[in-house]
Amino acid sequence: MELCVVSHVTKYREKMGRERIIVTLFIYIISTLSAYTQTSLDKVILSGSIRDAQTKEILPYATVQIKGIKNYATVADDEGNFKITGIQPGEYDIYFSYIGYKKQKKHLELKKNLYLTVNIYSSNQLHEVVVTATEARGPVTASIIDRSAMSHLQPTSFTDLLELLPGGISKDPNMGAANTINLRETGTTDANGNATNNPDYAITSLGTLFVVDGAPINTDANLQYSPLSNTYSSGDNNNAENKRNITNRGVDMRAISTDDIESVEIIRGIPSVEYGNLTSGVVNIKKIRKATPLAARFKADGYSKLVAVGKGFIVPGNQDLIVNLDGGYLNSKVDPTNKLENYQRINASIRLTWNWKKERWVMRWASAFDYTGSFDNSKQDPELNFGRIDEYKSVYNRSAFTNNLEWKFPKLSFLKLVELNSAVSMQVDRLTQTRLVSPQRYGLAPTSTDAGEHDAQILFSEYMADYLSEGKPFNTYVKLKSEFNVNPAGVRNNIKVGGQWDYTKNYGRGQVYDLGHPLSAVGDWDSRPRAYKDIPAIQNLSFFLEDMITKNFWKNKLELLAGVRTNSLLGLDEAYLLKGKVYLDPRFNAQWTFPGIKIGKHDLVFALAGGIGWTTKMSTLNYLYPDKRYNDITQLAYYDDKKPVENSRFTVLSYIQDQTNYNLKPARNKKWEVRTDISYNGNRLSVSYFREITSSGFRYSNVYAPYSYKDYDESSIISSELQGPPILENIPYSEKSKLDYYRRAENGSRLEKEGVEFQFTSQRIKPLRTAVNITGAWFKSVYTNSLPMYYAVSDVVDNVIVQDNYIGLYNWNDGQINHRFNTNFMLDTQVPEWGLIFTSSVQCVWYTQRQLQRKNGIPVSYIDVSDGELHPYTEESKSDAILQHLILNYNEDNFRPMKIPMALYVNFKATKRIGKHLSLAFFANKLLDYTPDYQSNGFTIRRNVDPYFGMELNFTL
Repeated sequence: MELCVVSHVTKYREKMGRERIIVTLFIYIISTLSAYTQTSLDKVILSGSIRDAQTKEILPYATVQIKGIKNYATVADDEGNFKITGIQPGEYDIYFSYIGYKKQKKHLELKKNLYLTVNIYSSNQLHEVVVTATEARGPVTASIIDRSAMSHLQPTSFTDLLELLPGGISKDPNMGAANTINLRETGTTDANGNATNNPDYAITSLGTLFVVDGAPINTDANLQYSPLSNTYSSGDNNNAENKRNITNRGVDMRAISTDDIESVEIIRGIPSVEYGNLTSGVVNIKKIRKATPLAARFKADGYSKLVAVGKGFIVPGNQDLIVNLDGGYLNSKVDPTNKLENYQRINASIRLTWNWKKERWVMRWASAFDYTGSFDNSKQDPELNFGRIDEYKSVYNRSAFTNNLEWKFPKLSFLKLVELNSAVSMQVDRLTQTRLVSPQRYGLAPTSTDAGEHDAQILFSEYMADYLSEGKPFNTYVKLKSEFNVNPAGVRNNIKVGGQWDYTKNYGRGQVYDLGHPLSAVGDWDSRPRAYKDIPAIQNLSFFLEDMITKNFWKNKLELLAGVRTNSLLGLDEAYLLKGKVYLDPRFNAQWTFPGIKIGKHDLVFALAGGIGWTTKMSTLNYLYPDKRYNDITQLAYYDDKKPVENSRFTVLSYIQDQTNYNLKPARNKKWEVRTDISYNGNRLSVSYFREITSSGFRYSNVYAPYSYKDYDESSIISSELQGPPILENIPYSEKSKLDYYRRAENGSRLEKEGVEFQFTSQRIKPLRTAVNITGAWFKSVYTNSLPMYYAVSDVVDNVIVQDNYIGLYNWNDGQINHRFNTNFMLDTQVPEWGLIFTSSVQCVWYTQRQLQRKNGIPVSYIDVSDGELHPYTEESKSDAILQHLILNYNEDNFRPMKIPMALYVNFKATKRIGKHLSLAFFANKLLDYTPDYQSNGFTIRRNVDPYFGMELNFTL
């Protein structure tokens, strides 16, 4: 019985032990799971987006760090969004940082999931800044000029920025002439090496596209020129009208102020197919669109005075709406001692930027209204001009309204963005000219606007001539673009597709003047008043497709940019060859970045790039619809010495010639290049080699034809028997013909560019606070014709004027071959704690060479006045008494290279910040120089250089 009890007790204890173990394990498991669940439930998620506090633009790849009980970190994505999960609740210091921005700190107690919209500010302290243009990274060759570089340069107009490009050099401002752009070329020069303004090769400036906040500056309807300006040939570059003539020459950079510009991208290489109607390159200007303090700039130099103010602010109650206001005034003199010739500019701008951010999309609306007025005046001093009045005034007023809408879709994997750009611009331009015309003996003024015989008005005494050209160019522009992301097999494809349409017309009154009092009375006045509003409009329609392919191969990176653009003109008459024609511009760029090579503590990074592409520039309004030419041939020229006013009579036969070339094509340019880029520990070297060929550039050429007329015998008139002007029916005459010409736009210019550009930027040498920047270029530019040329020989043989009967056609190269090699060596010293930036540069043009192309003076054919047809020029022609004079002989010395030796200039610039609100800047160009004399054609050429000083004061409040 006792054993039985003991046995039961033992079994009970064993049972209770097992149950206790099970319960204990159960309680442990439950408590562990509960603790785990409780811990998981307590952890929080921090997410948000990071923006610029002023512009409200997203800041991709910003860094987020959390420090506290535990440390966490992440990097925002390409849309500026970040997310950190699994954060243990508690108090933390959260840091947000981005390159070029102040590091921002927030102290938060994280108890639950939290979403933050973080606005961080750009640093306003004077840190190390870039004071020159930097080479863009990527497959397209371009220079980037930011706000800091422009501020240190102290520019007067956009023209000054070009000295920052490879091959650029500082120049004194020339506000008495149109400032047009020449990318990657020497420019045409005269016999002494001075730059000339030759419209035969204006395709470079006309074919450079200027874009401001997504909208192009369209100059195709500009028709403001004086009849005294040489629109059709190189002419006299000292002529006031010719220097200022901008028709068919693109954008006049004098009118572009730099004070409201945030950055400029100048594409020298092969641009994206997103840009069209160009040949040479792209100038992409982005204006300031962020909150900025009130800033005022005052600049003075030996030529000009400039004042500019600007302010950007966030609209109260709407942190996503930013307004920027800017205005400026420039007064510049061509010669500081001459008050009768000056240039003035007024600019004003108001810009609105509105950002919306939703869960599925982000929208940005950027709108602007811009006004630019320029006033170009030139006047002869009556005291130095024998009492004559000669005055030229050009008033340019341009207003532009732009709207850009951009939608981004960060949640969509395929559609990246949709962008709509639109712009409307209107100009009101007036070119007025007043001259005192004094005929030596008499002058002629053909006043008829009809073809046929009529009497010309005789100008016996001096008179005042007034001329007005009123233009009202109007342009509207729309571009729609979409971008898509496709990433098959690890290959990233960023696809752009879009279309563009623009409409251009001139609504001005055109040329207004008195036919009886023309600006010239020498008998070669061949125009009549014309209303610009009667000229049809131009419509450009384009579509483009492009793919940016990015692929990584075992630490190598390949970037391919390939696309095609279509170009066509709408609304043309059936007579034009361009009617219905579509021109394709394929373009291709590639860059291969090799793996970094470890040298010491840093990697040497090497990239190789290259590309090839075609670009097309459509004709301007002036090329497609030129003025009619009035060829007034004098048939009777009777001047009565006794009674000149009562009895004199001049009769002309007027031919009205349509100068339109219905077979005109667009100008096409082919460009290819290779480039290498090497970086090591903050040091960078970029070298580019390029070649460009434009063989269809626009120029005006002579077209000859026979013109028949009556040659009245003035010797048969008996003065004493006249009771008034002689009667034509009583005067004998003979029927004659002569060769004469009219001017027609042709695709007759050929421009070849070749060169090497380089830029080296060093890491800042810390003990000296100095960085070294070396830029330079070697350019070779060939300017010539691509079509045979007529040449009129004015020799007289046996009382026969050769050019009246025969005109030779020559298949020669009429142009020049230019070379130039220059370097700029700059030391950039910055001391941030002193608020000081100081740069000293040595600019050296090692040599400039000009050589006229050799001409074969033997014509290939000639026009005969008897039938107006072309005839081959043969050996028999060489023995003809008159035709042999068509052979032109040239001195071999004309074709020898003219080489100008080196010219060296030393420039200084300094910027000093004084306190928080004031900075003072100073520059001295050509303070030192070395310009030795040289020999040219047996003459000693002496070069005189004058220093160019200036300073400016900047306030920020």
